[in-house]
Amino acid sequence: MIMKMLTDEQIFDILDGCASKEILSQHQNLLTESAEYKAYFDELEAVHFDLADLNIEKPSAEFTENLLANIAYAPVKKKSWSSQLTWIFLALMSVFFVVTIGLAVFYFSNSTSAIAIPRVNNLEVINDFSTDLLVKVILLINLIVILAIFDKKVLKPYFMNRKVRLS
Repeated sequence: MIMKMLTDEQIFDILDGCASKEILSQHQNLLTESAEYKAYFDELEAVHFDLADLNIEKPSAEFTENLLANIAYAPVKKKSWSSQLTWIFLALMSVFFVVTIGLAVFYFSNSTSAIAIPRVNNLEVINDFSTDLLVKVILLINLIVILAIFDKKVLKPYFMNRKVRLS
């Protein structure tokens, strides 16, 4: 009668002492009947006992706490003036805008002369074009440029600083 060989996992279960009775009885039969199985089992048994005799260092239960306590935390990097360039630019433009509006209100409120804007009636095509399409195109281009600058100067540095580095 030809018996089926046990798998390596079943043999290691036998060596660890956690095999079922059915596998143990099959193992005993194979040891008595098959010299090839006995030689293979002896090799695996030698490997098993060699591995069991090795002194394997196990990490302590407080390994994570000890590691985190000994890690030198990197100092907080101060932001350079170039990373604040966007805010500096916006502040300067706001000051310039407020000063310009203030000067205009001051001088025009004290002025007694009336400013007359000349009206040109012959150029209605240019007038319609400039008020409709040209203004919309210029506003769209300005919006795209402002969004590109905002993305490059504000959003990109912000998300680059938030990136978690694992190395």
